[in-house]
Amino acid sequence: MKQFIAVFIGVVLVLLCAAPVLAAGFSLSPAEVEFDVPADGSTTVEFLVYDFTGDFDISLEDIPLRVEPEKVSVTASAEGTPVELTFYGDESLSSQVFKGKIVFLASSGGNIAFGVKVIATVNHIVAGQPLPETTPPEATPQAPDTTPSTPPGESQAPQESRGLPIGGIIGIAAGTAIVIALIVVLARRRRY
Repeated sequence: MKQFIAVFIGVVLVLLCAAPVLAAGFSLSPAEVEFDVPADGSTTVEFLVYDFTGDFDISLEDIPLRVEPEKVSVTASAEGTPVELTFYGDESLSSQVFKGKIVFLASSGGNIAFGVKVIATVNHIVAGQPLPETTPPEATPQAPDTTPSTPPGESQAPQESRGLPIGGIIGIAAGTAIVIALIVVLARRRRY
C-alpha cells in the first residue's frame, strides 16, 4: 500500500509540473513579410500571436538593423494578440535588400519553450540612392516550382507559422511513464 501511495504522489507531482508545459504552444501570422525601412527612420510591422500566454524574446537573423521591443509579454486571445515591432534604419549602411528572419523565442516560467522564424525581406532605403538591381527571375535558371498553383483571379490564403508542439510531446511522454510505473507497481503487488 505504501508503494501505491508513493506512486500516486509521484503521478500528481508529474502532472502538476507538466501542466504549464502543455499550455506552451502558439502560432504566428504572417509567416513571411516584406517591408521598406528608411535609413533615417523606422517602420512598424504588426504580427498576430495565437494560443500563447507568456514572453517572447525577439531578435533578427541576417538583418543588421535594430528592432524594438526585444521582449514582449502576451496573453492568449481567440482573435490573436497583436505584437507591433519597430525596425530602425541605419544611416551608415547603403540602400540594399536584406533577406533574413525575425526570430520569436517563446518562454514560459523563465525557460525557452520553442520558437518560430518569420522569413523577412527588408528593403533598407537611403534617400537619393536606389536599391541595387536584382536579376530578373526569367534570366536565372531555377528549380521547378512545386507549390500548388492558384487559379487566375483568386488569391492564395496567407500561411501561418506553427511552433513544434513540444509541450504535447512532453505531456504524452509523462503520461506514458506514469502508466508504465502504475503497471509495474500493480504487477509486483499481485505477485506477493
